[in-house]
Amino acid sequence: MPDPGVADAVVDRLRAWRIPRVFGHPQEAVAAVVEALDATGGDPQFVPVRDAADAAVMAAGHARFTGEPGVCLAAGGAAAAGLLAGLDAARGAGLPVLAVVAEPVVAEPVVAGSEAARVVHRQLAEVCHRLRYVTEPARAPELVDEALRAATRAPGPVGMVVPHSARNGATRGRGAGIDVRLVLDELSGRLPPNSVVTADGAGPTVGFANPAGSPAEVVIGPAGLPGSALPYALAAKMAAPDRPVIALVTDDGMRSHGLSELVTIARRRPAWPDPRLVVLVHNTRSGHPRCLDPARPVTDDVPYAGWARLLGLHGMRVDRPELVGAAWDEALNADRPCVLEIVTNALTFGSWNRQGSDNIGDSAVPGDGDSATSPMLLDGGRASAMAGWRSWWEGARSAD
Repeated sequence: MPDPGVADAVVDRLRAWRIPRVFGHPQEAVAAVVEALDATGGDPQFVPVRDAADAAVMAAGHARFTGEPGVCLAAGGAAAAGLLAGLDAARGAGLPVLAVVAEPVVAEPVVAGSEAARVVHRQLAEVCHRLRYVTEPARAPELVDEALRAATRAPGPVGMVVPHSARNGATRGRGAGIDVRLVLDELSGRLPPNSVVTADGAGPTVGFANPAGSPAEVVIGPAGLPGSALPYALAAKMAAPDRPVIALVTDDGMRSHGLSELVTIARRRPAWPDPRLVVLVHNTRSGHPRCLDPARPVTDDVPYAGWARLLGLHGMRVDRPELVGAAWDEALNADRPCVLEIVTNALTFGSWNRQGSDNIGDSAVPGDGDSATSPMLLDGGRASAMAGWRSWWEGARSAD
């Protein structure tokens, strides 16, 4: 998350400029800024949106209807790329907009990191009048002032990149959900032969064997694309409609893309000889993963299963751990695609896979108990099926 000192400094200056609200795409990378906004008591107010593109458009709309600077907030990578269209529209219309982007490493003028990140920053520099980097926390206040002056003096978008770092994971206080490990354990012993499992996050394809000895594929979606598990699952089902497919989707990804793609599933399902496409949604009921005080209300509880039922799909919501196994049985034996919505603990690690590889399509097949090449090794046995997955999970939590 952004350095707390930087986050507080940014919010203090926004407040000094009487910015009434910040439109943001909530992710772990921007959590400190959101916490700083919340600490002001709504001055400025944080307005969470479902997609970064909407944040930029709303900021431009605010500028259009008020004549004052609009502010949008997003993580780096794909989320930052989502800002581009809205910022370009603001540039064309001469609207003052400040885009705040959180990146893991900030260096001027080039951001250290992947080529994809550098491409996004080159694009930001093209659509923004100026792009400033907070390389030293002490300079954050003056850079915010400079950016807002630039946005209003020659009306148009200005970008500011702030650093963020990993923080310790934390679980939700009020209404804590079901342990994700239990959900995965119950799935492990029920995986159908020849099935495909897709998961949100970043990493290589991981192989595993089920009890019958038939291989099942686990595919990790591209880095920085929340919700990618669902379009991957759809592609897998279209390529082999006779194979069972299971998608493991975070609620952040489901809100961004998944709800609309359920329409695609509803339209395509009559052509599938095997109707089994199960979408597991981890409903953390939070707009972004952060530590919530026990007295604070749930911020985002979307009825995913209810939406599925409206489309003629099977939909179930589970909020009690003793019902998880039976829910998997029902989902995997349904006569139509199913959305299995389970109220779970917050996912603070940000992805399913800790390896950080972008080599989608590579595979690792478990053998001789060696789990070094794979964070998820499932062998179908109820006692040991999730050993690799659990090992990865524990490592992820301790690393955070």
